[in-house]
Amino acid sequence: MIRFGIVGGGLMGHGIAVALARAGFGVAVHDADPVTLAGLGERVARALRRCGTPAQELSEVAERITAAATLAELARGSDIVVEAVPERLETKHQVLAALEERVSDMTPIWTNTSVLSLTEVARGMRHPRRLVGVHWWNPPYVIPLVEVAPGKETDHRFVEEACEVLDGLGKTTVRLHRDVPGFIGNRLQFALVREALHLLEQGVCDAVTIDTVMRSSLALRWPAVGPMENADFIGLELTRSILSSLGPHLSARTGDFPVLDELVRAGHRGRVGGAGLLPWPEGRGEEVARRLEAGIRQQLAAPPHHPAGVRRATEG
Repeated sequence: MIRFGIVGGGLMGHGIAVALARAGFGVAVHDADPVTLAGLGERVARALRRCGTPAQELSEVAERITAAATLAELARGSDIVVEAVPERLETKHQVLAALEERVSDMTPIWTNTSVLSLTEVARGMRHPRRLVGVHWWNPPYVIPLVEVAPGKETDHRFVEEACEVLDGLGKTTVRLHRDVPGFIGNRLQFALVREALHLLEQGVCDAVTIDTVMRSSLALRWPAVGPMENADFIGLELTRSILSSLGPHLSARTGDFPVLDELVRAGHRGRVGGAGLLPWPEGRGEEVARRLEAGIRQQLAAPPHHPAGVRRATEG
C-alpha cells in the first residue's frame, strides 16, 4: 500500500489527508507551524464527522494520519509526497528544495497549487520531471474532482501514475494537456468572480443580489449541463450572437480591484475578519461550511448525468 506524506497541514493539507485515509492509505503530515501541526488531530476528527464516517470507524481512519515533526521524518516513510503549502512561489521553492534533499530522485511530488504555473513552481528543482500538478478541490474529502497537469519538464509517466492512483480512489480525474495557471476550474470560477466584482463596482446591484442570481439560476443549471454542452444546446449561432453583444461590456481587468482593495485596507477581510463583501457575525462561517458540504452532497446524491458521446474525463 502506498504511503503518502503531506507538507502543509492547513485547510487543504488536512483535507487531502482525510480523503486519502478514508481510502485506506497511511498519511504523514508535516507543517512548519507548531500550532497548525498540534491542531491536526482536532481538524481531522471534525472533518471525519462531517464526512459521516461511522462511529466505529472514526478512530481507525484517524489513526492512519500521523503528525511528522520534521521533513526528514515525513520523507523517510513516504512513497508519494504532496506539497500543500500557501500559494507563494518563494515558499513552494523553499519546501521543494528541502524535500529534494530528503527523498529519492524518483519519489513523485504532487503540488496542490491551484493558481501558479507548474513550470514556475518546478524552477530550481534538481528533478523537475517528477513534479505533477494535482489540484484537489475544497473540501477534498467531499468534492470528487481532481485536476492533474504536467509542467514543461514533467515526465508524463508521473502524470499517468498520479491519474491511476486518483482513479483508484474513485475520484473524477481530469488531465490537462499542458501547464496553465489556474488549471480549468479556477480560471472559470474567477472569471465569474471578476465579472461579479465589476457589477458591484458599477453600482448595478449589491453583493447579496449577485449571490441570489447565481444560486437561483446558473447554480441550478450547471450541475446538469456545463457551459460547452449548453452552448451547443441553445445553438452556436445564438451563442456567438450573445458573446458579440455582451463581450464589449464584460470586465477585462487584469490589474487591481478597487472594491477589494478598499475593504482589505479597512480590515474587512471576509470571514476571518468578521466582515467583507457581506457581514460575517460569529457562527456564520461554521453555518456556511455545513451548508456548502450539505449542498455538495445533495448534488452528488442526484442521478448522474452521462451525456451521449462524451468520453471519460480521464481520456486524452
